Amino acid sequence: MLEDPGIGPDVTAALRAGYGIEATALAFVAGYDMRAASYDVAATDGRWFAKVRFDPVADSPLEVPRALLDAGIANVLAPMRSLASALSHPMSGDRSLVVYPFVAGRNAMVAGIHAGQWRAFGLTLRAVHDCGLDGPFAGRLPNESFALPSAARVRTVLAEAPAVTSPAAERLRGFLDERAGRIGDILDRAEELRASLDRRTFEHVLCHADIHAANILVADDGRILLVDWDGPMLAPRERDLLFVIGSRIARAVEPHEEAWFLEGYGDVEVNREALVYYRYERAIEDIGEFASSALTDPAVPEASRRSQAAMLEGYFDAGGYLDSVEEA
Repeated sequence: MLEDPGIGPDVTAALRAGYGIEATALAFVAGYDMRAASYDVAATDGRWFAKVRFDPVADSPLEVPRALLDAGIANVLAPMRSLASALSHPMSGDRSLVVYPFVAGRNAMVAGIHAGQWRAFGLTLRAVHDCGLDGPFAGRLPNESFALPSAARVRTVLAEAPAVTSPAAERLRGFLDERAGRIGDILDRAEELRASLDRRTFEHVLCHADIHAANILVADDGRILLVDWDGPMLAPRERDLLFVIGSRIARAVEPHEEAWFLEGYGDVEVNREALVYYRYERAIEDIGEFASSALTDPAVPEASRRSQAAMLEGYFDAGGYLDSVEEA
């Protein structure tokens, strides 16, 4: 969330009941996950990082980083177990609290990554892909089917009148109407790629599935940690390489940075068609999520609605993300 939802007392109570943590102060940490609110927690026994999910939390996305850490892949931030030995604690209204050790640092989008850290990132992601946990988690995690799940949501948003009346919503509605033709072309191209990939056979590995720069924590001690394992899945490795090879998601990855990453990751043959599909899929997912939230959810603050509209519009900037999707 971009703004504090004002649930501090509920978080404090859940920390005490679920983890025995006596919080003395909470500091809201803004983020782009509209379904979660995060807090830096000062407590009598140290500092913690707390994340409140506003939708039901499946066990597997929490178990994956825990299993990776337990398997010796150290550059992974995994949740703590509660007093009940669970990896989350239920709150009212389908909310759940997840608690992590606090690691002083900043995300890579803010801190940047030097050559050694890019290599460490490559080594870590290769270890995740080669960990063999795809077997134990088979049937428990989503398995890539190239279904383009967000396409229907985008078409619905384009076809329906907005349920919210506000300056930001009206501006965004006009923007989407003006670009309806291009969005239709994007959907058609993604469907074409989906059909082609569906006829191929890929090795499916354990993927983070959202490992852009904002989900890499650069610790003050120089370590890099892969964080926010909210949607792991079994998929072709291109599902993660999307965020490095020619990527402009969160921040542009420069060619020399890509080369440093691959020094750590090692030899890999990238399927260009899969990479392009995933680039389109990412754009379609964000267009659907930002537009649906800004145009249909009356609970979204106007400042957040403006931010969502601006992020969506940014995809269409000249020379921006959508202009680069088909690049090698």
